[in-house]
Amino acid sequence: MAAGLSLLSVAERAVSFGEALGVGEVEAYAMSAEERRVVIKNRIETLYTTRTGGLGVRIIIGKRNGFFATSSLKIKDVEKAAETACKIARLSESDKDWHSLPTKTKRARVKDTFDRETAEIEPSKLIEGAVQMIDTVNNCGRNLSITGAEVGAGTEETAIVNSHGCDMWRKETFASTSISVKAEEDGMRGTSSEDQQARSWGKLDCSLVAQVASERASKVVHAKSVVGGRMPVVWHNKLFASILRIMFGGTLSADSVQKGRSPWIDKVGRSIASENFSLLDDGLLIGGLGTREFDDDGVAQQRVTLVDRGVLRGFLYDNYTANKEGRESTGNSSRNYRSLPTPSSNNLFLLPGGVKREELLDVRRGLYLVETIGEWLSNPVSGDLSATATNAFLIEDGELTKPVKGVIVSGNFFEILRSSIDLIADDMENLGSTYSPSARVSEMTITGE
Repeated sequence: MAAGLSLLSVAERAVSFGEALGVGEVEAYAMSAEERRVVIKNRIETLYTTRTGGLGVRIIIGKRNGFFATSSLKIKDVEKAAETACKIARLSESDKDWHSLPTKTKRARVKDTFDRETAEIEPSKLIEGAVQMIDTVNNCGRNLSITGAEVGAGTEETAIVNSHGCDMWRKETFASTSISVKAEEDGMRGTSSEDQQARSWGKLDCSLVAQVASERASKVVHAKSVVGGRMPVVWHNKLFASILRIMFGGTLSADSVQKGRSPWIDKVGRSIASENFSLLDDGLLIGGLGTREFDDDGVAQQRVTLVDRGVLRGFLYDNYTANKEGRESTGNSSRNYRSLPTPSSNNLFLLPGGVKREELLDVRRGLYLVETIGEWLSNPVSGDLSATATNAFLIEDGELTKPVKGVIVSGNFFEILRSSIDLIADDMENLGSTYSPSARVSEMTITGE
């Protein structure tokens, strides 16, 4: 707690310095993070600790904004940051859309965002997890090797103070493990990756992560392309989470909408997806990777309905974008100490369906996608979606049969949303702060042999 109070006092000092300059509004955003991480490649290669942090000061004179950031939290540098931000504000052009820094700040009630064991974790615990991963891969097969793996845990502290009475501090923990495994046999090669991220070290299972990646890599050693065409595609939960993040992560931001960079402009209240599709941003999700007591403006996070049974209901706002439209922030401000806030998702969450993943396989011929590459090149504005399978299986008469790789899966995401997502499973998993079950698209274009 002492470190947190020290961070808070730094932010308070910055605001005091700024107010002494006779300006209109002052805000200070301070953060510090510490992480221990073990790097593995068939053996433990590195154990290191990183510490990052700094302070961003924003000063507003009339409607002119000045911002300056420093990685030093020494008092003389804090004072210099306030003075420099003030100079920048005096030289800046007026922002006609500027209203005010947040005047109503509060905390939300959240659970499981801080874990003391994780905050105080010893390097030996991380090494133990790394050894478990190495042993698991070795036990799964002599033809397996680790191409890269990491385990890590740490803490992050944030303090936000402004001249309207905001005086807030929070501390969070995080932990993660990831691995990539290669299998080789008869001159053929198969690869697979798996990861877990959580708020506490105790929620991770290093052995399971290594086992899943090892078994998948072994199964796709002899994977080949297949005859293409139009067919159903089942998207594994973590992979579909990646698609949701790419397609919705930025386009549902009020900033994107106001700047004309979103395909969802003027579509609130209209149907954009099938009735089985409901998307939330749940800033209160228990143990969520993006769950916080307050966002990076100091506004309480909340649960925001984005798409309700196919109907677009709204966007994600921070204080600035909300003020531009005369509405309240949704608690979605995000930033680091070197940048100004912008609205983004906290925990993007696709509501699960009522069927098991196995039921999604009930097709005569289709493709089950587990891992792909290139999906990040898809266009969230036009809706063009394309990915190359690196770990997939052909579905024949409801059963997973031949391992598949090298085929290209493509389609228009907007059309998929409206008419092609015919089943959503109940097997929720997270990829970072995006949460999704597996989903079946009734028809997509497969470019193969």
